[in-house]
Order: sequence, then C-alpha cells, then structure tokens
Amino acid sequence: MGAALLAKDILKKITVENVPFSLALKQAFKNDSSVSKEDRSVVSAVVGCSLRHYIVMERLLKDAYPNIESEGLSALLVAFSNALFIKKIPQDECNALAQSFLKEEDTPFKDFLAPYLEEKKLVPEDIEVGSFEFLSYRYNTPMSVIKMWNKQFGHIITSRILKANSKPAPVVLRINNTKISDEDFFNKYQDFEKCDLAGIALYKGQDRFKNSEAYNKQLVSAISPAFKEMIDEGDVDLFRGLAVYAEYPNDLLTELMSRYESLNNIEYVAGSYSAFINAKNSVAKSGSKGVNVYEAGASSIVTCISKPVHTFLVMPDSSRLNLLQVLPDYFLRFNIEKLDELLANQSKALEEAANQVEDGGYLLYMVDTISKKESMGLVNEFVKNHPEFMFIKDKLYFPYKKFGGSYYFAVLKKGTND
Repeated sequence: MGAALLAKDILKKITVENVPFSLALKQAFKNDSSVSKEDRSVVSAVVGCSLRHYIVMERLLKDAYPNIESEGLSALLVAFSNALFIKKIPQDECNALAQSFLKEEDTPFKDFLAPYLEEKKLVPEDIEVGSFEFLSYRYNTPMSVIKMWNKQFGHIITSRILKANSKPAPVVLRINNTKISDEDFFNKYQDFEKCDLAGIALYKGQDRFKNSEAYNKQLVSAISPAFKEMIDEGDVDLFRGLAVYAEYPNDLLTELMSRYESLNNIEYVAGSYSAFINAKNSVAKSGSKGVNVYEAGASSIVTCISKPVHTFLVMPDSSRLNLLQVLPDYFLRFNIEKLDELLANQSKALEEAANQVEDGGYLLYMVDTISKKESMGLVNEFVKNHPEFMFIKDKLYFPYKKFGGSYYFAVLKKGTND
C-alpha cells in the first residue's frame, strides 16, 4: 500500500471512526507489516501534520469542494499537508489519490493547491486578525476553548497559551534520587540543564532523550514537575499513610519511586480501568508490595479506605486541556458541553476524599488542565464550604512558562488555623 493511501486510511479512522491517533497508527502498521520503518515515520508525520492543521484545512477544502465525502476529505488533507509541510511522499502520488475522489466538474486539485504553494496564507483573508475565529484557525484549537481562556485569563495570556501549544513542549525530567543525587547527575550528564527546582532537569541534547544513557539506566523519567512540587508541599509521609484517587493514567507513582526506596502504606483507588492498569503496571515496575490498588468510583472511596489517612491525593477526570499540546487529535475529543458534568464529578471526588483525611492531615488536588472553574474556582468553593480545611498553596502551570504543561494543584490542611 502506498504511503499516501495508508495515511488517508489512518486519518479517516481518527477523524470519522474516533480512533485515537496512536492506536490508529499501531493498528495500521500491525495490519501491514510490509511498511518500512522509514515509511512509518513519514506516514505518522503526514497524519500528525494533517491533524495539527485540521480546522483551517477542513474549512478551505470544504469551501472548495462542498460535496466531498469523509474519505475524499482525508485524501485531500493528506495531499495538502504533504505539499505544504512534510514533502516526504511524492506529491504526484498524493495528488493522484486526492483527484480520484473529485468529480469532473470540480476544480482540479493541482489548481486548488497552486496558490498555497505560492505562499498564500492558510487562514482566509476575510477573517479578522486576532478574532476568536482567526485564533482557532491559526492554532488549531476549538473556538469554545479560546473563548473560555479569553474570559478567564484575558487576550494576552490566551495568545501565549496558544502559541506555546503549537510548539513541542520542553523535555522536563525527574531525576531518580533513589539512585543518584542531583549533583552527581549533572556532573556526569552534560546534556541536561539544572533547574531551580531540586530533582528536575531539562533535556537539551540533540538526540531523543530516550536514547540517552541516563534514561536507559532509569536515572530519569519524563514527568511534570507539578507532581514533585505538590508532594513537596503536601507533607507526604508514607509511614503515616497516603491514599490516592485517580481517574486517568498519571505519573504519580513514578514521582514517588524517584524519592522513596520502597513504596509502602499506599491505598490507590483507580476511578477508571485505564487508571487501574496504569497503577498496577507502575507498582509491578517498582516491585513494591506496599501499594494496594482498587478499581472504584468516587462514591466508593469509603469502601476502599479502611481508616483516615494523613494525606489524600485526588486526581479526578478533567477537561485535560494539557493534551491539546501533547496529542495532535485531542481537539477532536474535547467537548466543552461536558464541563458541568466534569465539575460535578470533581467536587464529588474532593468531598469523598476529604472525609478520609485525619485531623492535621493534608488534602491534595490536581487536574491537568487550564480552567479556572476546574482549578481555583472549585478549590475556593470547597474551602468556603469546609472551614475545617485551610488553604496552604496552589499553583497553575502554563505551557508558555519554563516547565511547560497545563497543570493545577492545590494543597489543603485539615485543622484550625492557629
């Protein structure tokens, strides 16, 4: 199967059948073992590029070919993306595939493509520069998200978020301090930059960090520093007990394994099957016998936790807007209409966990998103309704800042404020 045809089929699975990007690639390459490693890389790049420019390219193609069906649209997107950006598949192959889906009376695809090859801009000229519509086309982000950010943070911060999300995130790594100290690590590995946050490094090497000696020796792991800062502030003491409620796969246990020789006295309640498998795999990797993993919803936390714990960490599902930068197809999955449902669930999880925190203990909350309603808004409302909890600290990560990412965490303490 030709690279253009394979890319078209994969793109259709993602955009029409709602198959996640990585899974669609995996299935396609598994079913066609004749695809070389080099071609796999090219196909992945073309599909990813088509998704990264999907909103504006779909508009342009549907304006030019209003009756085009989904399979034909996928073929045109592949040809469009290859011509303007990737340029790895022979363009004649792409054009021929695209043309096969057009009717005789349609504009030939070569003629449609010609102005853009002569540096015509993708965003239509009739769209006001700086408008929500312009930003949506320019940064391939749902307009509903842009409007929300603009309302909550203003135009300048919204523009910074969008620009940062359109670029690769910085490679932020957690040093495994059970195996090596920060000082020894930075003395030995020159491709890593020291940060003002202990235990965290930025990778500055030319090759992929997963090819580095430090990674192969399991001395570093990719992880958001939000996990470390939250644990630092949350007075986590495994001897006194830690409980976790998480509804999506995350790096928490990786962070704990980077600071403790062994994991003990941890009760981990997974609110979804994917979170359950993620936790079980992390526990198996650590070889620890002191982590109990359960699969249960927020309302069943009380059935899993036998007694109040010193620290309870809550990571409910969220709008997960951090994935807009990480996954090329997440803009297709996000639905702002589900935000109220998410907020109700987040509030429920926080309430249920709060009941299992001992006096003097800590309640930690984390979501991987940029949304005031899901972060400080929800936490402020909780503290207002629960005077027995003191606000200690919170932090909202923005993708345009040093460590990148879109995370929020809050630390609350149970007890009167003396």
